[in-house]
Amino acid sequence: ARGTKTWEELYDQRTAVERVNAYLKEFFQLNNVRYRTGKRAKVHFDLVTLVYNAAKLATDRIRNALENKKPVAA
Repeated sequence: ARGTKTWEELYDQRTAVERVNAYLKEFFQLNNVRYRTGKRAKVHFDLVTLVYNAAKLATDRIRNALENKKPVAA
């Protein structure tokens, strides 16, 4: 029910997902995909999400290494 702790947690998760979706649409042009088949659009989406996740992982690892003053492992 609205206002419960569970609802608040679910709401926070949904807003986080919506922020990522907005970011992908803005910077990776996911709102301008113009393919005739759904297969090509799916491949495009998969590649964009792969690049986004890899970039996010890399930045998180670099940030953690800088905070802990450890060398970054390749």
